[in-house]
Amino acid sequence: MVSEGAGAARRPGRPRAGLHDAPGRWATSVRFLLRSLNLRGPVFLLAFLAVSVGATVTATVLNLKAGLQDKMSRELRAYGPNLLIVPASTAPGAAGGETPTLDDAALGAVRGLLPSTAAAPILLAGGTVEGRPATIVGADLEDLRRLYPSWTIRPAAGTPVGGAGQPACLLGVSLARRAGAVPGGAVEVRAGARGAALAVSGVVETGEAEDEQAFVPLALLQEITGQAGRVSLVALTVDGGPEAVDRVGAAIESAVPRARARPLRAIALAQGAILGRLDRMMVLLTLVVLVLSGLCLVTTLMSMVVERESEIGLARAIGAGDGEIFRMFLGEVGLLGILGAVAGLIVGAGLTRLVGARLFGAAIEPHAAVIPAVLGASIAICLIAVYLPLRRALSVQPAEALRGD
Repeated sequence: MVSEGAGAARRPGRPRAGLHDAPGRWATSVRFLLRSLNLRGPVFLLAFLAVSVGATVTATVLNLKAGLQDKMSRELRAYGPNLLIVPASTAPGAAGGETPTLDDAALGAVRGLLPSTAAAPILLAGGTVEGRPATIVGADLEDLRRLYPSWTIRPAAGTPVGGAGQPACLLGVSLARRAGAVPGGAVEVRAGARGAALAVSGVVETGEAEDEQAFVPLALLQEITGQAGRVSLVALTVDGGPEAVDRVGAAIESAVPRARARPLRAIALAQGAILGRLDRMMVLLTLVVLVLSGLCLVTTLMSMVVERESEIGLARAIGAGDGEIFRMFLGEVGLLGILGAVAGLIVGAGLTRLVGARLFGAAIEPHAAVIPAVLGASIAICLIAVYLPLRRALSVQPAEALRGD
């Protein structure tokens, strides 16, 4: 009977709530974590600053990487267009031997593919200005100014360059000098058998072939050459470097069989090279800062373990196993990673705006897409940094720690 009573007393004896059941283990881990944060606030703050610095640099670099490509592409547009769409060459011996052109259908297809890309349809013709031989370029003059923002144009006083509806033209500086033309004056421009009297609304100086050209409204040149609705080429500025230029060119050739894409490699490669160097510099800077933050974090966490060896030994003496110690440190570094990422995102957003304003005169807005990357990087650096301190913590023996050995 005694044994039955003892057995009965023991039978319901599932382990009592405490260190040996899951809720008890988690409650103990939380108590260890809160006690550690309460007693070691300054050390935790130092570790928090180390993680925050790494997260701030990561957030700033990722935001800049997302925003700088657009900003840099706009700055690099001063080089001019980086892609020309030209008509497919006529077959050898084709009747008439006329210079091939693109028609309205081809132009419409190109514009449909690239509705937001800076573009200028251009018609080229041989002719004269005041009897001097010259290349006549027919184009929308405002489109040309957007494609070539680096051009120096000396306009006629009180005359808008390329104003809508004006029978006006721009002359290259060398051509204007040969023809004796000045801004505000008038010249006769001829292409073939026909010509037109145009006001000189400005003089263009580029230091290149444009200095010997005359720029007239596209519709006017189409009319006097009898090529209504046709152009010689379309000049485009495509953002994103040589890969983007190649993709756009391939898409246009596929959609418009009569057209061929001719990337201007020097300009496209210059854009790609500058953006590539900028990306590599920012990635290298981020890696260096993350490594330094990680080393600082390892040192700080290791000092925390050394200070807490007696506490860890006591916890083991009352029944805490590796799981409780692991969760305690994992909770600390997890909290460090999350808080550091939040601080880094906030400070990084401000630095991104500041750098954008200093470099480009306009703030670069932070992107929500960088949040997962910054959070992941912060938690990853914390988990890597805690490896050595955690190994030391798990090797602590209760007796040795309580004796103070």
